[in-house]
Amino acid sequence: MSKKTIGLIVILAGAVVLALTAWLHWRHGRIFPTTSDAYVGGDVTTVSSRVPGTLVSVEVRENQVVGAGQVIAQLDPRDYDQAVAEADADLTKAKSTLELDRAQIAGAEAQIAVARSEAAQARADQERYAALQRTGSIPARQSETATTAAQVAESRLDAARKALTATQARLTVDEKDIGQKQAKYDLAVLRRSYCAITAPAAGMIADKSALPGQVVTAGQPLCRIASLDAQHLWVDANFKETQIARIRPGQPATIEVHAEGNRVYHGKVEAISAGTGASFSLLPPENATGNWVEIVQRVPVRILLDSREDPQESLRLGLSAHVTIDTRSAGES
Repeated sequence: MSKKTIGLIVILAGAVVLALTAWLHWRHGRIFPTTSDAYVGGDVTTVSSRVPGTLVSVEVRENQVVGAGQVIAQLDPRDYDQAVAEADADLTKAKSTLELDRAQIAGAEAQIAVARSEAAQARADQERYAALQRTGSIPARQSETATTAAQVAESRLDAARKALTATQARLTVDEKDIGQKQAKYDLAVLRRSYCAITAPAAGMIADKSALPGQVVTAGQPLCRIASLDAQHLWVDANFKETQIARIRPGQPATIEVHAEGNRVYHGKVEAISAGTGASFSLLPPENATGNWVEIVQRVPVRILLDSREDPQESLRLGLSAHVTIDTRSAGES
């Protein structure tokens, strides 16, 4: 075999090896799509005051770890204490009025009972005197007097019933009023409780702007809390549009975090974005200009970390990562 033939065979063998290597690399890239355009994200809760006031103390510092419900800051409560006292006084007065109405109703019911007895007695006398007058045993004037007394007794009974009705109507109005006073008192107590500004979630304090003596408004951000446990962290991996055909929610993924010496974490695909990153940017690109160049777009894919990952909470928001997804499984149906 000549040297020329041997050289040709070597070249052909090299070409086959290169082609096979390229094919294997292409196939591996389809089954295991990867990207280094990935960043750690997590739940970030903004802490703000629910009522206006002056901060008398700030109980936390930047980068401090806090638990859910821990006091972040305190507002001056004096104005809210005054509101609670005024609402309590109004409520007490309304309750006293309500008790007076109930006592008056009890008195009106007693008066009705007496007036009913008197009216019954007056009617009986009227009937007896009328019978006697018809037999001539008594003069007509005496029978007329009994009739008049019966009419007066009926009028008194009717007046007592009307007085009871009026008092009952006033009781209904006062019951509604006491409901409003109770609601006002409860609101005052609730607003007073907002003077203690607490952490809505556990995590690390970040972006703290609150200072003692600062006058704040309702809804004004005082700081933010970043949750660093694995259950509240994820990775947003931006894959090329040519890579997402096989990606499905539920498929396993490995995450290498550059800041930790390429330490490997595990997770799974939660969701694929509804559009490319450019679609949701503040200034989306205008492609209808006539000068168009095709650029491969990136589609965000969210990867949830396994709950047992990162027990030391060493991950930080915004860290760069390298993500690989195993698309051999079908994922969630």
